[in-house]
Amino acid sequence: MDENKKAALLNATVELLKKSEHPETVTSRQIAAGAGVNIAMINYYFGAKEELESRAVGKILSDASKIFHAPPDPSDPPKERLRKILKQFCQVILKYRRYTKIYVPHILLEDEIRLPLYVLPEIREHFGNRRSDTECRVAAYEMISFLQLVLYRSEEFLRYTGMNLSEESACGRLIDWELELFLPEVEKP
Repeated sequence: MDENKKAALLNATVELLKKSEHPETVTSRQIAAGAGVNIAMINYYFGAKEELESRAVGKILSDASKIFHAPPDPSDPPKERLRKILKQFCQVILKYRRYTKIYVPHILLEDEIRLPLYVLPEIREHFGNRRSDTECRVAAYEMISFLQLVLYRSEEFLRYTGMNLSEESACGRLIDWELELFLPEVEKP
């Protein structure tokens, strides 16, 4: 396997997606031409164009999230740290909304479950020994996957709830409700 060709395909896809107002219209031919390789190399290295696009969008969002990501203040309570992490997550998704139609289905349906791991430490700390590790992992997964889904379907969610998630204040309210639902205040032992 020629890692240079694989990297060229990924880089060409990233560049094409960044330049496109409608990333879902980028074609395999454009990607192959941008990478200077045969179109068959997309399936050879990535199995399908959709996998390549998902990895490219993942790279774009990962690079973008570094701009937003500020480590939570360790002196804040875990629930407040989690609130800040989720708000940063929403900011990245909203800023790069045009990629969600490509990326979110892949993350929700095919990719390894990784994003919930970013919020798991705060959830564990919030509950201490009052919840099992499995319960904490389920809560982390539910919180992240719910946000991904409603941001992916933001227009439908607006019609259903009246909440315009492109407004930062609406996202903040949604996150606050989600935190109250999944991380209710608990009495300290």
